[in-house]
Amino acid sequence: MDWKEAQRVKVRLLVDNYIDVFEPSTGLVKRITPGQAKKPLMAGHGYSLFIEAEGEAGTCNLLVDSSHSDVMLLHNMEALGIAPGSVDAFFLTHGHVDHFGGMVGFLKARGRGIDVYTHARSFLPKLVVTPRGKVGPWQFPKEELEALGARFITNREPTVVNHYFLLTGEVPRVVPFEKPWPAARVLKDGKEELDTFADEQTLVMKVKGRGSVVVAGCSHPGIINMVKQARELGKEKVFVVIGGFHLGVVDQDVIDATVDAFEEMGVELVVPCHCTGFRATRRLAEVLGDHFAVNCVGSLVEIGA
Repeated sequence: MDWKEAQRVKVRLLVDNYIDVFEPSTGLVKRITPGQAKKPLMAGHGYSLFIEAEGEAGTCNLLVDSSHSDVMLLHNMEALGIAPGSVDAFFLTHGHVDHFGGMVGFLKARGRGIDVYTHARSFLPKLVVTPRGKVGPWQFPKEELEALGARFITNREPTVVNHYFLLTGEVPRVVPFEKPWPAARVLKDGKEELDTFADEQTLVMKVKGRGSVVVAGCSHPGIINMVKQARELGKEKVFVVIGGFHLGVVDQDVIDATVDAFEEMGVELVVPCHCTGFRATRRLAEVLGDHFAVNCVGSLVEIGA
């Protein structure tokens, strides 16, 4: 596996649930201030990142997820000066509509094909059982995307994309307090079953002199499971963790155990996004202090020289 170390990694939060134009920048996180973007940014339920890595193999980039809708995705890409045609490859973290919903619009705006990396189970219809009834199923528009030029490349094992980007493959569940989400369902062969999110995988990059940068989508397999796997694959310290941690639907003891695990691992910066939830975000801020950064649309996390 030829996984190259990057000299620098830049992670831009394209779409997320929250924005605050007055949130101050820090050493690792640069905020978009009023008037800096070409037009005001939009926040809403969804998730998308634009990641650039630089090193001996040159500069490569990756679009991670596409939000719930192309409205926010394309609006924010234009505001931040990122052309759809400039994207080298696409990584879909898992098969939920708030991560693939903007793909059709993105490919139409791009006007040509692109390699799309994901797990094969991302294509299965998924739904959520709530006290008010079932929501979904959401059907992944695979045929429509292929007609627009999507070239799907699926994996279950660790896979390197464009030199610097490691997709972990399926995440082993080794942490006792990280249980499957009981409300999540998947339809397979016409039958509804518990979704264990075998499709959700993590993105990892190694930065020279710093350690690994770990990017998660919703962390349905458990963010600590995902970080542990990333640390094992990278054989080095995890420096930054960015992603939705899906802690809004768990009890306080799971939140506390997750925060404790982050503290014990000594992660330099934790940026909880999207589905992390207010209780968990507040607890992470309280415990991690300067090692925590609030997610804001447009923010740029930059690691390396």
